[in-house]
Amino acid sequence: MSIVSLISRTLPLAIVPWLLSACSAGITAEELDASYARALEATETRAFAGFANEPGRLSAAVAQVERFFSNVSQESVRELTRQVYAEDAYLNDTLAAVQGAAAIEAYFVEAVSGDRALQVEFLGTAVDGVDVYVRWRMAMTVPSLNRGEPIHSHGVTQFRFDDDNRVLLHKDFWDSGSGFYEHMPVLGRVIRRLRPSH
Repeated sequence: MSIVSLISRTLPLAIVPWLLSACSAGITAEELDASYARALEATETRAFAGFANEPGRLSAAVAQVERFFSNVSQESVRELTRQVYAEDAYLNDTLAAVQGAAAIEAYFVEAVSGDRALQVEFLGTAVDGVDVYVRWRMAMTVPSLNRGEPIHSHGVTQFRFDDDNRVLLHKDFWDSGSGFYEHMPVLGRVIRRLRPSH
């Protein structure tokens, strides 16, 4: 194999970490993981643990979050964030980590600024101790991505709620490569090229 061929094959692999870090507002994967570990520890004893025995309360808590995400707009975010999220809530959506209801509100207001849109449909719920897991389908519209057509993605979110059914911890688990980065100019081509074809 010639050196030119080797470079042309490995160069895309070499630039992926740089491109991903440039797209994620400068936070590294290690920093995201560390902030999540700290949030897990900080919320362990504060999170409500009785959802398995109180299905009505579980339904009410999940419905409140589902209402927040069913059709996100700047107005709905400003109206609902402090009803849904505790004052010191933690959010980690795999792209960023945000601490506090005010910062979460600002984050979502920015996420749906301009012609951007976000809708999430909840598909199922499971409880494990203090953790509530919700399976979802998301439609995200960003005019500059995917020719302005909605980008669809599936994922699971781990929630921890306080005694007032407000979110203490929100951690998304989803494929941000296919759900977001794959639709970005340049980076999308790199990701699609690296994905094995079947």
